Amino acid sequence: MDRLLFRNYTVFVCMLALCTGTLLYVLIAGDRAIARIDSQVTHTYDVINNAQAVSALIEGMLAAQRGYLITRDEEFMDKYRRRRDRVSEVIVNLSELTKDNTSQATRLDELRHHFNAFSVKLEQRAQTFTITRSAKIIMDDMEEIDGLKETILRVNSAILRDEYKLLDVHIRKIEVQKSNYFITLLIGICTTALALLIFNIFLFNAQKKRSHIEASLKDTEERFALAVEGTQDGIFDWNVPSGEVFYSKQFFGMLGDNRGAFIGTPSDAQSLIHPEDSARITDYLEKYLSKEISDYSQEFRMKHKDGHWIWVQSRAKGIFDGQGRITRMVGAHTDISHLKESQTRLEAEKKAAEEANQAKRDFLAHMSHEIRTPLTAISGIAEILGTKQENLDDKQKKLIRTLHSSTTVLKDLINDILDFSKIESGELDLEEECFEVDLLFEEVISMMAVRANQKGISFVFDYTDVKHLTFEGDKIRIRQIIVNLVSNAIKFTDEGSVAIKAYRQERDGADCLHIDFADTGIGIDPVNFDMIFERFKQADSSVSRKYGGTGLGLPISKNLAQMMGGDIIIQSEIGKGSTFTLYLPLKGASQAKEEKAGTKPARKKSKNVISLRDDKKILIVEDYEGNVVVFSHVLDELGYEYDIARTGKEALDMWEDNTYALILMDIQMPEMDGLAATAELRKREKKKKRERTPILGMTAHALVGDRDKCFEVGMDDYMPKPIVETDFKRQVLKYAGARKAAA
Repeated sequence: MDRLLFRNYTVFVCMLALCTGTLLYVLIAGDRAIARIDSQVTHTYDVINNAQAVSALIEGMLAAQRGYLITRDEEFMDKYRRRRDRVSEVIVNLSELTKDNTSQATRLDELRHHFNAFSVKLEQRAQTFTITRSAKIIMDDMEEIDGLKETILRVNSAILRDEYKLLDVHIRKIEVQKSNYFITLLIGICTTALALLIFNIFLFNAQKKRSHIEASLKDTEERFALAVEGTQDGIFDWNVPSGEVFYSKQFFGMLGDNRGAFIGTPSDAQSLIHPEDSARITDYLEKYLSKEISDYSQEFRMKHKDGHWIWVQSRAKGIFDGQGRITRMVGAHTDISHLKESQTRLEAEKKAAEEANQAKRDFLAHMSHEIRTPLTAISGIAEILGTKQENLDDKQKKLIRTLHSSTTVLKDLINDILDFSKIESGELDLEEECFEVDLLFEEVISMMAVRANQKGISFVFDYTDVKHLTFEGDKIRIRQIIVNLVSNAIKFTDEGSVAIKAYRQERDGADCLHIDFADTGIGIDPVNFDMIFERFKQADSSVSRKYGGTGLGLPISKNLAQMMGGDIIIQSEIGKGSTFTLYLPLKGASQAKEEKAGTKPARKKSKNVISLRDDKKILIVEDYEGNVVVFSHVLDELGYEYDIARTGKEALDMWEDNTYALILMDIQMPEMDGLAATAELRKREKKKKRERTPILGMTAHALVGDRDKCFEVGMDDYMPKPIVETDFKRQVLKYAGARKAAA
């Protein structure tokens, strides 16, 4: 008993020392972590202060130079030089502070480059400025200098934005570290005290429990024997040194052999293993015995007494001695034939489903191409006829309007079906970009106000509360939702008004953009609220007959809103109008200050714009004659000369002999399609070191990935068919430049 007490005391002292050391380590490590994060916060503050100084100094340089130009007082130039030198010092400081941050270092290189250009331009203006210079030259200088300044401030703002984000991260880390520090310390103290108490009690009771364990051991062995007998698994116990194996009754019973439990050898089971599985099992067993793998679990076939094969899952655990040699291996066999059959059936069903899904996608892609190709010609001709009505009577004009509106409805229907197909298959990807919501709203107003005016109803869009609000999300899809909801409101309102109001409001703890679409139209019965968001469903069949529509607009809009983390909810009453509310979480939102007139920053030029001489022809690569007619007519209007190729191979041959300002490349063509032709053309350009020719892809395929395929092979832009004439003209002018004849 004394020896037991001494042992318990020794263990207690060791545990106490271990716990004390652990607590001290937690204290020291926590202090160091907090100090390290504090240092990072200080470093970030230094970067922010220096970056903020750049903006002020740039404005000061510009103000000092303008003072000098007005007064010719050298004191202003001295101020200018001091501020210029100070900016250089600050940039050097920032370079040192951000040398470990690759993105910030890149921005600083850009900032330094623009600052040098800014300084040179200011000094050139100071040296050459005279009152007698022309106003145009002065304004050009001012615009160039202001542009450089805005570029510097933009880059500097990007540096500040990243540092503020980094500062927030550091501050949160400090808060979390402190909280975790104290919580860990408290839990550690309590846990240590409790563990020591429990452990000591356990040691005192260990001897007492030992006698109880020995007494119950016999009962346990009996229960184990009964469990082995009653289980459906076949148990084996292999004494490796002696080579004897205990097999339970069920081990061979699952194979149709009722010999009962017995002591045998490994060959009793090995002789029943399928020949194709034997080598694999042996190799796996050897790896387990040599400890190359830690767990033993295999699936293989064994021969049933009546001649067929059953699938068995074998699981076992080995016991190794001090030298790492196996001494015993105990495991079980389970009949998994039914699982294998289910697995085989599921794999066959999965393969069939995948083949059916692929067939559906192929069919959809094919039908999209086959419908969109002639629809491009029909739509283009309708738009062309719509602009040539001088010599037509009212009946002919009405026919043209009907043709144009019908093609528009058909295009919308195809786009809705494709969008819904993408949503259902999970293949619709959302873009992330920052944009000002009021600019988006103005686009919608310009589109929808005309429709409302045609119906003679009031149309009001109030977005005062979110003016200059910057939103981060998919601009095109958000516009699609808004246009769908506004179109519905106008369509189902015969008299009265449609009023839209946009505002910010918290919802479920998150800052959200809310847009209410209120109309005085026919209204919806509350029992049909869920139905109108189902595909191809409308609240009443008479509604479809009177107003038309496929019933896809609202389901698509709701799905898009939910993909963005928002939703669409409805309030309505029959005969009293409806109010649809769209809400979307605001990500990266900021309320920009209203810009003064004449101080808007210059917009970035598109990376894809390629400046070209306007004396080159355009190459039309298109095999469908209707589209050739439409494209030719538009290019004639723009004053361009053009060549026509019917295949990708013919286009390459014509490119070899000519220089084109732009290639309009169809995707699906005989002999060589547009993708292969573009890839080959880019290779030849590189090999022959020829000037890059802009290529505009035009395809009736508008499924997920078609746009990416165009860019991957080297196209500069992409337009899905049917092509809108205004968009087509815009793209031609963007890449080939305006013609004097068209101007």
